[in-house]
Amino acid sequence: MSVFKIVFRNIFLKKGIRKITRRVAFPFLYKEIESDLSFIKLREFFCGELSSVKRVCYIRSDFWLKNNAPNGAVAHTEGVVNALVKLGYEVNIVSSYPLPYLKNYHSLCVCSPDGWTTGISELEEMEYNRQLFDLLEKSDEKPDLVYQRYGRNNYAGLLYARHIGVPFVLEYNGSEIWMSKNWAHPLRFESVTDEIERCVLAHADLVVGNAEAFRSELVSKGVEEKRILIVPNGVDPERFTPSISGKNVRQSLGIEEGEIIVSFIGSFGPWHGAETLAMTIPMVTAKNKRIRYLFIGRGVRLESVRKIVFMSGTSDRVIFTGFVDRDIVPEYLAASDILVSPQVPNPDGTPFFGSPTKLFEYMSMGKAIVASDLDQIGVLLSHEEDAILVPPGDANKLAEAILSLSEDSNLRKRLGDQARKVAMNKYSWDSHVRSILDYVIGNQE
Repeated sequence: MSVFKIVFRNIFLKKGIRKITRRVAFPFLYKEIESDLSFIKLREFFCGELSSVKRVCYIRSDFWLKNNAPNGAVAHTEGVVNALVKLGYEVNIVSSYPLPYLKNYHSLCVCSPDGWTTGISELEEMEYNRQLFDLLEKSDEKPDLVYQRYGRNNYAGLLYARHIGVPFVLEYNGSEIWMSKNWAHPLRFESVTDEIERCVLAHADLVVGNAEAFRSELVSKGVEEKRILIVPNGVDPERFTPSISGKNVRQSLGIEEGEIIVSFIGSFGPWHGAETLAMTIPMVTAKNKRIRYLFIGRGVRLESVRKIVFMSGTSDRVIFTGFVDRDIVPEYLAASDILVSPQVPNPDGTPFFGSPTKLFEYMSMGKAIVASDLDQIGVLLSHEEDAILVPPGDANKLAEAILSLSEDSNLRKRLGDQARKVAMNKYSWDSHVRSILDYVIGNQE
């Protein structure tokens, strides 16, 4: 990093003069963005011959990725990359931050944000496009396909694909504008973010969504029906398997023989419903003293959950693990008897668009599941066949379901066995990736 750049940051960022920096930097950035988007819009969709795909460039441009705690985004990246490698593809990864949980790939290049606006989130995201594109363009290994998990304000993958003339697949997990408004805070440059988001969606050769709720949204944003593929998330059934023992985890956590463990794993996002699960603890433990709760992970709503537990006087029946390395997550799930996925509806009443990776991992472990009967979750699971479904946000019904399962080991086994079968037959990451590549190749014929 140059001395001038360091001085610039010290003066304009560390001393807090962010407003001036925004005013100075934004016009220059926007001019560059308009030029890049114009180039993209003038280019046709990929129309060359694509009889096969051998080399894939996988891009992650998320700026929050520096936290590699277990969460759905981490599981998704791991699942897709591992499946690509397993199926025989050469995977070259380019990421904004290290991905220590990935073990299998041809190459991994970390392109950390390093611009004039570093530290000013939206502007550094916009500026990062050119940094990332320049790095991609210098690569000697031209991919057959560019795959990008969409990150806010990022179009570098699409720009690169259009420059080298290969198909571009965009993984879409929801509107960044919607998520900012409903789960974080409104964006300062929302109109620009919207312009970028719509351009990338409308000009991708294929947009992959994980929930049917995305289809109408994508069409409304200019995506042609034939360029939309809805495919649920998945799991590696060889890694998340009932053969794994949870004995060591139970011993390390001081869980006694005969205690029934009710577990939740996640990043404690607003949509996860962990607070609803916490509300069931006094109701459940008052009726069954053998039950203990296990909350695995950390995130923005963890303190809220801790507060509910403390105020209810049930801290002695709860274990908070904090961060758990991704490699040993299956052991923690194996240590559990009942796994809960208590998602809650979107705050603005729009359809729930999640495809929780935890749900597929629960299923693959062959454990009894209690989940919210909420949009796609209620489609993936069948009530009383492979899970118990309850109304979302209803702590009373959730408590009843947990108690019912805690008292019937045969029911737990029956539901768990069936869930495992469904996961293996329908929801592996291998089949997820095959669906995407078959769709891309098929559409070129």
